[in-house]
Amino acid sequence: MRATRKKRPPVMTTKRWVALSIMLFLAILVAANVWYRNVFSDEWAAESNAEKRAAAVANLIEVDEADKYVWDETAWVVQGKTEDGQLAYVWLRDNAVDTVRAADGFTKEQIRAAVLQSKPDASITHIRPGIMKGQHVWEVYYSRVESGQRKYAYAFYNFENGTFIDMYRLPATELAQ
Repeated sequence: MRATRKKRPPVMTTKRWVALSIMLFLAILVAANVWYRNVFSDEWAAESNAEKRAAAVANLIEVDEADKYVWDETAWVVQGKTEDGQLAYVWLRDNAVDTVRAADGFTKEQIRAAVLQSKPDASITHIRPGIMKGQHVWEVYYSRVESGQRKYAYAFYNFENGTFIDMYRLPATELAQ
């Protein structure tokens, strides 16, 4: 007669598999968070530094937005409110700092209207302040359908008076039929 031996219970029960899966999932989330913070920490520090520098130079009491602008030179463009409640833009470059009150320049809406007046079929992706060839500009990135192709372009308008400065066309893409 054969000896009967009791089968020992498995080490990994359903509860242990669930607990292990949850712990592994949480570990992956924590690792992803640490990686994300590590990757973007330098950029966040530079943005914070630009906001503090702009606030000090232009007497901003509130910073609404800070964007790194890269074209022919790199600059931070900081938008905020001054002590008297006026909206102002501050361009922080390596060798200069410029401040322009929003009331002394064209607004984003005025530039949008100007672009749509000259190109009514344009699909505007973004409009943002920047610097090009040493002057303050509004950069307009848009696309249009011409001859069955979607064509993209960057157009630059003077920040202070809204005059057209230059345009750069990107290669066209075929439209799906």
